[in-house]
This record gives sequence, structure tokens and C-alpha cells, in this order.
Amino acid sequence: MRFVAFVVVVTAAALGFAFRPELAGTGTFWITLVGAYAIVGGLAVYRMWDDGTLLDVLKPRWGDLSIGALIAGVLMVASWAARAVLAPAGTPRQAWVLRIYLQLGDAEGVQRSALLTVAVLLLPVLDELAWRGLVLPLVAERVGTRRAWPLATLLYALCAVPTLFALADPEAGPNPLLVIAAVGCGLFWSFTAQMMGRLPPVMISHAAFSYFSITQFRLPGT
Repeated sequence: MRFVAFVVVVTAAALGFAFRPELAGTGTFWITLVGAYAIVGGLAVYRMWDDGTLLDVLKPRWGDLSIGALIAGVLMVASWAARAVLAPAGTPRQAWVLRIYLQLGDAEGVQRSALLTVAVLLLPVLDELAWRGLVLPLVAERVGTRRAWPLATLLYALCAVPTLFALADPEAGPNPLLVIAAVGCGLFWSFTAQMMGRLPPVMISHAAFSYFSITQFRLPGT
């Protein structure tokens, strides 16, 4: 389980560092995340190649795009509803949402920048390689497939705990939104990967969800 521990530590450290307020909207924010996820994603690729499972796990099939788009759509609606309930407009808790998007930078800037667009789409792919391509199967080997996807989701959410404090607001307090998002989205992606035994649908879903959340659908009610 040393690979699982490595992914957890690297991911948590990267999120804790990158989401510090002083890095909001900076290149360092994006470089930190891409660098860290490239390490854990590269480890996953190496492990799958060594096991002889890489091509099977990444092989696309007809319908992957539709499945990925459907899951992304469900998650978009769910996240929109969750933000409206947890951080409604006009309340101090709306600052939780504002702090996340302040950290990500201007939406138009992301859309205009080819490098940032690539980063926004690449990060979910690397994330899925590490978490659903490496961590999930290793956890399944230890506890069985029935327990693997919720346990992997718990570890996935644990990595976002540093953002509770990095994105905290003086009035609203610790910011739970990314932890809650990791639980909700992680359950969908882990279950889908577990059932299908492949990553393309969850990669498509994760990339679409991340891109549209960052660039298009920022604040409930706007």
C-alpha cells in the first residue's frame, strides 16, 4: 500500500500548498498542481504498464463519450444545487465559493490561455490515472471490490482536507466545499471505474466537469 500512501501524501501536500491565498490566480498555483499530479499520474502509468494492464484500462470504446457527458451533466446539476444550499448568495458562506474561484483566477483568462486550458483538461486526466487507475485497484486488492470504491473515495476526500483551512473565510469559517465535492464526485467516478474496469468515461466526465465548473458555471444565481 506504499503507492497509495505516496499518492495521498503528494496530493494532499499539493492541494494544501497550491490553495494558499497568496498563490491565488498565479502561475505557481497551476504549476504546483500540474507538477504534483504529473508525478502521481506518471507513477500510475508506470505501474499499469508494468502490470500489463495499461492498454486495457485506457482503451476507448463506443459510448465512452456519451457516458462521460452524462455523468458530467449529473455532477454539474448536483454541484450547482449543493452550492446553492451550502453557500447561498447573499450569505457569509458565499465567500467559500468566491475564495475557490479567486484561487482559480479569471474565467475569461483561463479560456483565452491555451496553456491554462490544457492544464484544466490535463489535471483531471492525471487525477484519474492516479486515483482510479492506481489507488482504486490497489485498495480493491486489499479490501475487495465492494469496499474499494467508497474507501478510495474517503482517501480522495481526505486529500482535500487542507483546503478546509487554506480557503477558510474569517466570517464563514473553514471552507468545506472542495471536501464535499471530492466525496460526491469521487463516489461517482470510483463506482464507474470499478464497474467498467476502464478509465476513458471517467476521464471524459472529470475533464468536462472541471472545465465547465471553472469557466462557465461559477456562482449559483448568476
